[in-house]
Amino acid sequence: MRRPAAATVKRLAALVGGRAAFRGTLLLANLALLAAWGQPGYAGYAQAMGSAAVLSSIAATGIEKCALKLIPRLRHTVPMLVGIYVTLAGALLVVALAVLGGMLTLGRGGPWPLVALAGLSSICLGLNQVLVGLARAIGKPGRDVANHLVLSAALACWTGAALLLGITPVTFLALYAGTLAVLNLALLAGLRPDFGGLRRGTLTRVTVGTSLRMAVPDLAGGLTMSLMFLALSVAGAQAESTGLYMAATASSILLNAFSYLLRILQPDVSRALYQRDLTTDYERMSHWLRLLMLTGTPYVLVALAFTLAVLRPYGDVGVVILYVACVPVIFAVGSANYLMENATRQALNATAAGAAVALAVVGALALVVVPWAGALGAVALIAFGELIHAGAILRWLRPRSRQLMGV
Repeated sequence: MRRPAAATVKRLAALVGGRAAFRGTLLLANLALLAAWGQPGYAGYAQAMGSAAVLSSIAATGIEKCALKLIPRLRHTVPMLVGIYVTLAGALLVVALAVLGGMLTLGRGGPWPLVALAGLSSICLGLNQVLVGLARAIGKPGRDVANHLVLSAALACWTGAALLLGITPVTFLALYAGTLAVLNLALLAGLRPDFGGLRRGTLTRVTVGTSLRMAVPDLAGGLTMSLMFLALSVAGAQAESTGLYMAATASSILLNAFSYLLRILQPDVSRALYQRDLTTDYERMSHWLRLLMLTGTPYVLVALAFTLAVLRPYGDVGVVILYVACVPVIFAVGSANYLMENATRQALNATAAGAAVALAVVGALALVVVPWAGALGAVALIAFGELIHAGAILRWLRPRSRQLMGV
């Protein structure tokens, strides 16, 4: 039994290490790019990248999470499931490009070449995560590690070019998007999908429906972030985009590492929750979420008041500190959402609806809070959005007594 356990630990370490290398390189690259381009040049880059963040979620739209949930339960249909996922990814690519076209038409986020390339980079990154997720789901995790190591090396090279050769943000993003496109083609060629599953109506409906519902929390999170950057632009506080983008990038190391670890464990979690009485699990989650609501709400309010009173003169530093302070709240709600997504179909519907409600409330509040508190208010709203999502989950859990798992 030791050898399989050792192999599992080794594989887990390699997967986490590859993703950590990419996220760490991304953070260091942003610090270097700020030094290379200066505050005005980097602010435009940050505004464009922040505004385009939602496109990554649109391009992915729950495919990776759905694959890691369904493939362990439907092993006899793996090639056909991969064919359905690849087809869905192609359709979402068209949708994401259409949304990007709308952004360019509206002229929000900065000069159109920069926004266009930022959007393409986000779309390519979303597709990249779908393809490496499918590779892991079919038992080829080494492709995930290799993908992120190559991407890290390329990102370091293009950042070095910005520092040493003075390439512009437009050129940098063109190189970055091109690297992602090449990696995506290589990953796609290795999947060998069977498109015969598209002729099986029930399988297609279950797969596509589950993917779309599992995408809602991620899509809501991406839209929330994009709305914050849009609100800063409308409020005439575009300079504060730098602090918000740097904070999001820095915290993403922890958040993405946590999320990625959950994705690696998801096949085992999915099998464990399948056709199981979840009464006890729901009771524990209800208790946990009640405690989170009672402590998390005053915690975020106090953190916002402190940063506004003490750290606002320090600009970007205060934004980063507040964002990091809110990470535990994001972690907690993300964990609850993860369990709900992998539980019953009804639980998945409930957490998706809760994320949509949180997005609507935060979007309305952004019109008032961001012009008043700037990037600090944007960070606080992101955290409050998570608490609203938690409240929606808790409301669904309360009347539940027994639930049997379903696909």
